[in-house]
Amino acid sequence: MKSHEIHFLCVRSGTLLKTRTIKLQHPCIGLAHSSGDLYITALTDLHVYNIASGQSKKLYTDKTGKKKNYFAKCAVSPDSNRIYITNVTHDQLITLNKDGTKLSTLTHPEAKYLAHVHVTSLNHVFVSCRGLYTVVQVAVMNEGKRTITPLAGEGEGLTKPTALCFNSSNHTLVVCLGKNDNIVELQMKKH
Repeated sequence: MKSHEIHFLCVRSGTLLKTRTIKLQHPCIGLAHSSGDLYITALTDLHVYNIASGQSKKLYTDKTGKKKNYFAKCAVSPDSNRIYITNVTHDQLITLNKDGTKLSTLTHPEAKYLAHVHVTSLNHVFVSCRGLYTVVQVAVMNEGKRTITPLAGEGEGLTKPTALCFNSSNHTLVVCLGKNDNIVELQMKKH
């Protein structure tokens, strides 16, 4: 049987130390943290695990019945009211509320082969699209309509962008690239 674990690490005196391990009964594909909870994507499910109590529950399950559905990554809004999941199989960004109720499903020609999703402290949502070598920003417009704005692509050196993180101190989006193991920083406009 495969072991599915989450390891907590810290740095002390320049040394990386493991402080805790959580054993899971399911795979851990994507992981996000908010307000003392871990959100974990596991193929067709999203689980939430409370760090303090150790309690976990399945928050959302894909109910299409398609065996090849695959959730990749997840992200949580700063207020924990929105959870975003990338569905690789159907090129979708799924938005849930904190109770696990699906609020919306976004598909768009500029968002293919979704890999990673990241939410900033100002609720900006960024998604990496591995197949199109792009990073896009998802914005909510009037009446809840969502739009996609391509931010960068192969011309900016993006090759299979896999992971994203926003650095608020210098207003850059840090993009890890899967094809060549490089990291690119994209300077974002301040709004």
